This record gives sequence, C-alpha cells and structure tokens, in this order.
Amino acid sequence: MAKHSGKRLFLLRHAIAVNELSDGDANRPLAPKGAEDAVALGQHMLKNDYKPDFVLCSPARRTRETLKGLQDHLDINNPTMPDILYSGSVGDYLYEIQKCDDQYQNILLIAHNPSIYELIILLAAQGSDSVMQRLTEGYSPATLSVIDCVCESWANIQPAENTLSTLTNPMDYNAPARPTRWM
Repeated sequence: MAKHSGKRLFLLRHAIAVNELSDGDANRPLAPKGAEDAVALGQHMLKNDYKPDFVLCSPARRTRETLKGLQDHLDINNPTMPDILYSGSVGDYLYEIQKCDDQYQNILLIAHNPSIYELIILLAAQGSDSVMQRLTEGYSPATLSVIDCVCESWANIQPAENTLSTLTNPMDYNAPARPTRWM
C-alpha cells in the first residue's frame, strides 16, 4: 500500500459488544467475536501501514477493549479519552478532531454509532464508487474508514472536502473460511 503524505483519519466503530446491560451501557465488554475482530483489525492495519500517531477513544469499556486488541499489533501509546466521545454528536466528534495538535498526521478515532457513521458521511465528499456504495450499506461494528484529508491543519478540516479511500469491515479482514450461510 502506498504511503499517504497528507493528514489521514482512521474512523473506527468499536467491535461488537455483549448486549448485557446489567452494569450499564458504558461498561458493556466486547463479545468474544468482537475481541477477535479487534485483534484481526490490528493485523490488517499493520499490514496496510495504517499506523496512527494519535488516538482519540471513547472511554466506554467496549471502545477501550477494541483499542486493546489493536495495540497487540500497532504501537499506540497514551490515547486520549474525552468523555464527549461516549455520547457526543457528530459535531462533538468533529470538534475533538479539530482540537488535535498538527504534529499528528494520522489520527485514529474509536467511537460509537450513529455519530461515527455520520462523521464519515459529513467529511467524505468523494471516493471510488465501490467504497462510496459500501458506505450506503451501513456501518457494522469493527468497521474502519480511512479518510484522506485535504487540510494542512486539523483545525481547518472541513465537511465534504475529503476522500474516503477505504472502508473495511470484519468480513474483509476476519471472515470465516466458510461463510456460515453455506454450512
């Protein structure tokens, strides 16, 4: 994969979590499949040279556990976990990106639907037809979007000016050898 020279955003919906709410929504852990997907995604990101130099992560348990799975393969240190990424709007997510230091070229944001999906829709004006088509099909857990940004400064990132270069979900990087529907 060719190296990208400008600013790049990696937008990730946390991996699949258990539905159990006994300890509250913020404390829901990843399901076993979610933990497996997070590790596989870390391998996929390493293989494709998708290396963030700064991470914004929701403080919810399922997002932190997703990050932990990635850390098995990526050198991620000192993630920032703003509370607003747990329940914030698409505008809140964008604001957190705009506050990032410009020394960082590649930012990974791990958060929740619907705001993470809405942020991709807001930022990406273009991409290949196949990638843009996939975006219309929804945004399942552990889906990663790579957005190439035209801004020189994170403070200046604007809606509808960036390119969605890749959209990857668990069926791309952690599919079973034989799809279950064929069994």
